[in-house]
Amino acid sequence: MNGSLEHIDDLIAKVLAGEATREEVDLLEGWMSESKENRLHFDDTKKLFAQIDHFKVEHKVDSVKAWDKLNARITSEENSGEVAKVVPLFKPPVLRAAASIILICSLALLVNYVFNNNQPAPLILVAQQKVVEQQLPDGSKVTINKNSEIVFVQKGNVREVKLKGEAYFEVVHNEEQPFEITIDEIIIKDIGTAFNVKALPGSNTVEVLVESGEVRFYTVSNNGLNLVKGEKALYDKTTKQFTKTISDPVENTVSYKSKVFQFKANTLNEVIRQVNEVYGSSISLGDESLGNCRLSVMFDNENIDTVIEIIAETLDLEVERTGEKVVFIGQPCAE
Repeated sequence: MNGSLEHIDDLIAKVLAGEATREEVDLLEGWMSESKENRLHFDDTKKLFAQIDHFKVEHKVDSVKAWDKLNARITSEENSGEVAKVVPLFKPPVLRAAASIILICSLALLVNYVFNNNQPAPLILVAQQKVVEQQLPDGSKVTINKNSEIVFVQKGNVREVKLKGEAYFEVVHNEEQPFEITIDEIIIKDIGTAFNVKALPGSNTVEVLVESGEVRFYTVSNNGLNLVKGEKALYDKTTKQFTKTISDPVENTVSYKSKVFQFKANTLNEVIRQVNEVYGSSISLGDESLGNCRLSVMFDNENIDTVIEIIAETLDLEVERTGEKVVFIGQPCAE
């Protein structure tokens, strides 16, 4: 593991507990980008951290006694071979042992940090190749799009979510416990609503679409604006400006959650792109010119085979299947 940061495990604990500043988060992300080993160490520590939520107590914890119990549990798991998977990238026996000690110490620091700060462990939810639906501890529901993640934590009387990627929230409103989503300096505050937030890594914009209720969309230095049902807004990170628009159903913003699509004279290329992205299907065209065909149709939570049949019938195309792959065959559409 790269040792460029003297107290890297303390920093990881602080970030995972939701107590880190923006600068500290950037520092950790920079360290993780330095090497594959750094990233793997963080991922392993995050998994261990997520498992300690059941250690919550209502009184002051004896951290030494808690560590003894955890150490016994970890030692037992190591003896059974269950933990060996965590350290395969270190081949020499000495380094393998050192890596095991580092992971154990990391867990001890995390447990001690949570106990001493009397804070609940954050809930970390990650969606990789599949969309994830989850009820949060406060009863709110979240649908996380692929390649996205959230961290939920109760900080005092504030329910805070940190988002990377895209997610749809159905919030249980509580005026005494505000629900806030933070993305860098940007804050989306619930005022009793269901809404979608898109903050893709590398993108210069953050998008909020409200399906019901109302949200406040602002930054620490800009009062921003309020959005109600049917409204959408973009925040430009470069200009620091908000832009409000009316949502258009044909944009299919939350199709990843609902599998409801509305196409209005969309090109077949665009239709296939959206369908493949949501269903994880492998649909292509036998002739590239077919991609210019226009399609107006609505799909309401149909299975993928029905979607394929409707597209083929509407555009008078044939379907060739090879395993999971689907190819549309036909004549180019008239201009």
